[in-house]
Amino acid sequence: MMMSRLLIALTENDKRILVAILLVIILVFVLIGYIGMLITRIMKWQGKRMDNLVHDVVVTKVITNRKHFLKYGRKKNWRLYFKQAWIPIIIMLVGSLILIIRNAVARDFSYDVFGYKKTGFGTLLFIWDFGDPDYYTKIFGLKVLAKWPPLINTPHFELKAWASYLFMPCMIVGGGWYLVTLQALIARTLRLYKLSRSVFDKSLEGYNQNRPQVDVNQTSNTTSGEQK
Repeated sequence: MMMSRLLIALTENDKRILVAILLVIILVFVLIGYIGMLITRIMKWQGKRMDNLVHDVVVTKVITNRKHFLKYGRKKNWRLYFKQAWIPIIIMLVGSLILIIRNAVARDFSYDVFGYKKTGFGTLLFIWDFGDPDYYTKIFGLKVLAKWPPLINTPHFELKAWASYLFMPCMIVGGGWYLVTLQALIARTLRLYKLSRSVFDKSLEGYNQNRPQVDVNQTSNTTSGEQK
């Protein structure tokens, strides 16, 4: 009853906004689900690299116990991580160094790399005024966007923002690349522990102490003799 009264009290515009909000929430949950599935598949693919790293020492029985296997696998995993991570780290350091040199030369450490007016990377982006309270309304006590706010910046080039134009791409590319290598490290670690259980764990599945067990070697020799 209370919900029905609230819906009746809403104006047509409020109802349209409420429907739009529900659709956006549904789309967000669907998107999150697909992103989660994608990350899971990528991590599964990344984890397979661990099989290549430890395959030879297991097959040749150089390693015969779980403790030694984990120690060897962790060592190989971290070596591969450092081999992959140094490039994105250098990219981010170069971007930071450019900004530090610019501020040191100009003696201006108030340089705004995110602004959209003169010095920031935002000068290259479309920016809307979401801070204006006139474009919001309240539904069920919640403050939501009622209409799309005005555009306050269109992409344009500013010479003073040259350091931002170099700094931000370096941080975005380097940061994204580094996160991928970190994700690969985690995926390989999970795969390592899974392999340590499947390769070295002993199982009594199907074993019965009171039932005579067939000697595999003897059976093999008997079969070979019959074939001759």
